[in-house]
Amino acid sequence: MYLNIGIDIAKDAHEACILDDEGKQIGRYIQIKNLKSSIEKFIERVESVSNRLNSIPRIGMEATGIYWYAIYSELSKHYEIHAYNPSQVKGFAAVNIRGSKTDKIDAKTIAAILQFGETPKTCYGDKKRMELKEYCGFHFKLKSNVANLKKRLIRNVHLIFPRYDQMFSSIFTKTSIAILNEVPRPSDMLGMGEEKLYEFMKKTSRNHYSPEKTRKLLEMAKDSISPDFIEEALLFEVKSLLNLIEYMESQIKEVETRILAAWETLKDKHYLQTIPGISDLMAAMIWAELGDVENFQHPDQIVAFAGYDPKVKKSGNKEVISGPNKRGSRLLRWVLGRAVVQAKMHNPVIKQYFMKKISEGKHYNTALCAAAKKMIRIIWSVEKNKKPFQVGR
Repeated sequence: MYLNIGIDIAKDAHEACILDDEGKQIGRYIQIKNLKSSIEKFIERVESVSNRLNSIPRIGMEATGIYWYAIYSELSKHYEIHAYNPSQVKGFAAVNIRGSKTDKIDAKTIAAILQFGETPKTCYGDKKRMELKEYCGFHFKLKSNVANLKKRLIRNVHLIFPRYDQMFSSIFTKTSIAILNEVPRPSDMLGMGEEKLYEFMKKTSRNHYSPEKTRKLLEMAKDSISPDFIEEALLFEVKSLLNLIEYMESQIKEVETRILAAWETLKDKHYLQTIPGISDLMAAMIWAELGDVENFQHPDQIVAFAGYDPKVKKSGNKEVISGPNKRGSRLLRWVLGRAVVQAKMHNPVIKQYFMKKISEGKHYNTALCAAAKKMIRIIWSVEKNKKPFQVGR
C-alpha cells in the first residue's frame, strides 16, 4: 500500500495532501514552509502516518520555476519523488468539471496522479543533469548579456567616432579594444601623434598594422564629428562597457570549463558529440535541455520543444502557415542554431540538405530552420539507437 502525497509548490510555503490507494484523504492539508525545521516536521508527520497504516510514502510535486529545488533536495533523501511538468498536472486537472483551482486542490490533484498510476517518466530527478542545466542556463544568460552590452558599445563608439568601425574587421578585435581603452576619442588619437599611435597599434596587433593604416585612421579622426554635449557620459559608458564585457567573457570561459568538466563524466553514455557540427560544449547544452530522448516519442516533439514548429492560423477554410513559433526553449534553439551554422560546413548530410533548400529558392534563415529540424532528427536517432553518427545511415 502506498501513501500518495501531492505537494503544490509556492515561493514561501507549499501545500501538501495525503491520499491512500483508494483516494481517501488522510488528515488535513499540510502547509510546509521553505524552512528546514518545517520540512523536518512534515517528514515526522509522513513517517507517523506511514507507520500507522503500514504503507510506503511516495511524493509528487510540480517542477515550478526554481521554488521546488530546495524541498525536492531534502525530501529526495528519504522518499521516492515524482517531479512533474506543470502542464502534466494541468492536463490531469482538466477532468475536474467544476474548474476550481487553489493550492490545496492542486496538491490533491498531484496526489491523485500518483494514486491512479499516472506517473509519466520525468527527467527532473537526474541531479547531474540539473546541475549541468543550471550551468548552461547561466552561460546562456551571460552570453545574452554580453551581446546586449556589445550592441550598446557599438552605438556609443559610433557617436564618439562615426567611422571608427571601418578601420577594423570588428571593433572587438584586440587592437581595437586596446585603442578604445587608451585613446577612445578622435582628439585623443590626434594628440598621441602618428608615430606613437603607430607604435601602439603595431605592438597590440603584433605587427599587423602598417603606417598607412595609422595615417588613414588619423585622417578619419581629423574629419570626425561627435555630440560634445554628451561626450563625457559616452566616454564613461565606453570605459564601463569595456570592463563589463571583459569580466563577463572571463566568467563565460569559467562556466564553459565547468560545463565541459561535468559533460566529461557523462559523454561516454551519449552520442550527440559524434555528429559533425556539434562540439562537446553544444552536446552538453543540448542534453541538459532535453534530458533522455526516451521522453520524446517522436523527433517532432523535440522540434516543438525547441520552438521550431510552424505557426498555424486557421479561420474557416483558410489556413496560413508561417515561420517558427519560438515558444519553446530559447537556449535549445540558440544552441541548435549555432550547431547548424557549423554543420552546414562540416556535416555532409546537413550541408546537402541546406543547399537543397537554398536551391529551392528558400530564404537563408528558412533553410537554416529546416536544417535545424533535420539536425534534431539526427540527434533523436543517434541518442535513441545509442549509436554514433554515420553518413548514409
